[in-house]
Amino acid sequence: MSRFIFVSETKRVDRTIMLGKRAIENEDLPTVMSLIHEDYDNGFGMDYERLERWFINQFQRYQGIKIFIPVKKIRINKDIAVCSLRVSIQARNPIDLEYELIYGYSSWGDELILELAKLDNRWLLIEAHP
Repeated sequence: MSRFIFVSETKRVDRTIMLGKRAIENEDLPTVMSLIHEDYDNGFGMDYERLERWFINQFQRYQGIKIFIPVKKIRINKDIAVCSLRVSIQARNPIDLEYELIYGYSSWGDELILELAKLDNRWLLIEAHP
């Protein structure tokens, strides 16, 4: 007897976000980039290739990246998900290796809006706006 387990689309989007969080913390560039659509464009000149170079730069610049997401709201309309996150990021600076806040300067972090599209049954990042 086989059992089917239904996972909601909201849960799938959440899993994609958490996979991306872990990949960034582990400086796993191939996994990070696999979660981003090749047509990514934030409307301010950041496309897929520039975003990849940006991640490479950040991974070289910082060590021990830690991402905190105390608030997460996910809204799905058909094959588009809009995620409103409160995010703060800490990392060790390259000079004294002390942790510093590099994103999210309020106690709850700063708002980050992610837009994902469902393509070939996968949720991929297509836009991000701080």
